[in-house]
Amino acid sequence: MLPPTSHLPPIKYLGTHPLESLEDAVRYLRLIYNPPVRGSRRRNTSRKQKDRQTVSNELNALRTDAFERGYSIKWLTALISQCGMDLDESDEDVEAPRSPNALDSNRKEILVEDAASLLAMCAGTASAGVITRRFVFDLENSSTQISVDLTDVPLDNQDYGSVGAQTWGGACIMAEMMAENPDAFCLPWSQQNSAATTLRCLELGAGTGLVSLTAAKIMERIGNSPFDVDIVATDYYPSVLANLARNIQSNLRASSGSHICISTQHLDWSIFCDSSPSPAFEAGFDVVYGADIIYEAQHATWIKSCLEHLLRKPSTLNPNPTFHLIIPLRATHSAESNTIEQVFPFPSSGGNQPGEEGQLVIKHKETIICDVESDKDGEEVEYAYYKIGWS
Repeated sequence: MLPPTSHLPPIKYLGTHPLESLEDAVRYLRLIYNPPVRGSRRRNTSRKQKDRQTVSNELNALRTDAFERGYSIKWLTALISQCGMDLDESDEDVEAPRSPNALDSNRKEILVEDAASLLAMCAGTASAGVITRRFVFDLENSSTQISVDLTDVPLDNQDYGSVGAQTWGGACIMAEMMAENPDAFCLPWSQQNSAATTLRCLELGAGTGLVSLTAAKIMERIGNSPFDVDIVATDYYPSVLANLARNIQSNLRASSGSHICISTQHLDWSIFCDSSPSPAFEAGFDVVYGADIIYEAQHATWIKSCLEHLLRKPSTLNPNPTFHLIIPLRATHSAESNTIEQVFPFPSSGGNQPGEEGQLVIKHKETIICDVESDKDGEEVEYAYYKIGWS
């Protein structure tokens, strides 16, 4: 990757550069200076992963180069100033016939907002504002990629309950694994079951919506699907749900096809079983996803109660309804992480014992190690990935 000093249009010619060129330049800077999601880069020996590692190392080198960062700040400041002058001139010419430049006013306003947000990040004030990221995933056995654009918003008055308004590493890992092997995540489940009419997917604690949107975009690529797809992305906190809805709308502005429906729903795990369910929860789900959703001691128990009502029982069409769960193994939350295996048992080695039939059990567990992009060599984040289903 080229450094900003070599890649960006010269500052003194910003006023004459095409708008598309300026938009591309801001996207390039965002690729460099958007803070990465911590612990979202899996260790892997494959060629593709090694190529990603090389790009990641290049990005990290550019990100930490003080001279390049300083130039980027200067360039963004000049861009905002130039676009501001152009917009002022457009306002003065409001009575004049609309020119091609005037028609670009809305795009310039968006460009200014994007550049201002990026300027705050480059200046080190990203923690106080909104962050927009683009996540790109390679689809299985294909040269095709899918991309998801997400907005993270700050904590709501520093309320820890609103942490879902930010994208966490576990969601990145699950989305990437989905794209690499859709069938393992019940996508595209019923191509082998043409009698099925609807595939129902549920995400618990959807946060910014990365997992749900990735599932929707994977299914969108199938095309001519013989079944409908109903994805329900849930969360609890109002500001998180509002941001989730915005992310879904911005990613699916163009129709994803009449066979795909993705919606948001409020879901309070603690009272779900004692309340009247929304119509969205009246039918069961073929697959349930959860990433980075266990951070209180009661969460595993509440989630199990919800799954007992929401995860469909095995059938001919779907013999293995599954809850896919990824949690970080943090030293500070080890007690909460341990509750998973206390609440969901492993199946008995000799098969189901009397009274064990029809229970939710851990059918698979693996550990995922991710490197952390930081100045500390060898820093890593460890995740546990569980597949939970009916015994």
